[in-house]
Amino acid sequence: MSQHINRRRNPSISDWLRYHFLEKKLNTFFGYFLLTLTAVGSTYAISMIDYKIGPILIAVVGSLLLLVAFFKYPYFGFYSLIVLSAIAPMLERLFTWPVPVGTFVEILTYLSLLTVQMNYDLRKSMDARFWRNPITIGFYILLGYYVIELFNPAMLSKLGWFSFFRKQINTFVFYYLCYCFLNSKKRIFFFIDFIIIFTTILALYACKQQWFGYAGFELRGIGKGMILLVQGGFVRKISVFGDPATSGILFACVAMFCLVLLLRESNKKRKIWLAIATFINLLGYSYSGTRTATLMIVVGVAIYSIATIYEKRSLLFLISSVVLFSVFMVMPFQNVITGRIKSTFEGTKDLSAAIRDYNRHQVQPYIHEHPIGGGIFTCGFEGPKYNHGHYLELLQPDSGYMKVIAEQGPIGLILLLLFYFIALRQCIRNFYRSRQAEIQNYYIALLVMLFTMFVAQYSQMALIQYPIIYYFHAALIIIIKLIDYDSERDTENLQNTKYA
Repeated sequence: MSQHINRRRNPSISDWLRYHFLEKKLNTFFGYFLLTLTAVGSTYAISMIDYKIGPILIAVVGSLLLLVAFFKYPYFGFYSLIVLSAIAPMLERLFTWPVPVGTFVEILTYLSLLTVQMNYDLRKSMDARFWRNPITIGFYILLGYYVIELFNPAMLSKLGWFSFFRKQINTFVFYYLCYCFLNSKKRIFFFIDFIIIFTTILALYACKQQWFGYAGFELRGIGKGMILLVQGGFVRKISVFGDPATSGILFACVAMFCLVLLLRESNKKRKIWLAIATFINLLGYSYSGTRTATLMIVVGVAIYSIATIYEKRSLLFLISSVVLFSVFMVMPFQNVITGRIKSTFEGTKDLSAAIRDYNRHQVQPYIHEHPIGGGIFTCGFEGPKYNHGHYLELLQPDSGYMKVIAEQGPIGLILLLLFYFIALRQCIRNFYRSRQAEIQNYYIALLVMLFTMFVAQYSQMALIQYPIIYYFHAALIIIIKLIDYDSERDTENLQNTKYA
């Protein structure tokens, strides 16, 4: 008792800090003095020492405020992580950051993980099913194989492997976060609406670039890379991303997701905003000039029609799509945008495509001799950076699957395709198991979106770009958890148990 009284009379430093910062939130004499001293000191430093201190101070203060927001509002941190991962290239064009934005995104991911561990309501969402789910087991196998790749004798540098493996761990952490944050039907639906609205805003920004041109800071940031964006007299639009392929692929897969929901939605108000989102995302994809995205649209229509061919509306949709496609291909009035889309199906190959095919044939003997590949980050953009002098150094795979088979060998490609198969199988299985129409609609929309992403991997390295990789992992979690909220199926199971 006397010790407690002594502690109250002589508070410790931690008690003093807790009182001023947490309880009173600096609304004390000490708080006023500290804030005034900080303002005067920062002003003096900016004016007398170096003007560059100003942006640094803003970044530091902003980071501290963001840190507080992450801990106080975990869901704000979760959604901020997705937003920042998408707009990171635009921020790099707009500002000169002391830390690369990509690294900052990874730091925020682990910060979100820390907030989950400190929040009981979020932490209790984690259960044994997460660790035993087939999709998660597929993750284990891939991560285990990546560890084996560390000992690949053909790889010249371990630094490239570390950079690759760090990102794989980061994406697995995000996968874990999605399982914790998407812990109810309401939150899953809110997340889906969020990514539709957010992506539509990004597509609308691409439309702004098409209608009014690039902003000055964008032209300065793109610099000499502008020559790569001009093809056939058409300047491809990148929205907030680093290249037009990322924007085109993202807008195409979200457009197909919205289109499937639009076809199956019964609520008129929701149909209207889904129609608007579909139209804007289709516009954004067309302005990117990405032919891979055009193929994604066609394949998306095909896989949806095949999966639901027993429905009359699907048959009508398929016939309408074939008619519209035929009219589009033969109509005499074309512009540079429609010409770019049409060139996807003309069957001719440009010089760059011919060079890519030649490179792939040249490395086939090497791949046959190396079942686990040449090593992580030995080709593409990372090859000269991490493995200078390697046989694959100058190979430009221009395909997610080609990059995997070159660096990880046929074994790595087989494991990756099995992982994709597991995800699609679970999505299809839950689609046919569910009884509630709303749940079924989301499952078939997720199936189409995932399948179009896998198709994009054939000609682009799609599933390594932000925020596509985050959308992909969030979709995997929704596939796992959405079936739990199929209320009609739960009622049917309860009745079967009652009368058994």
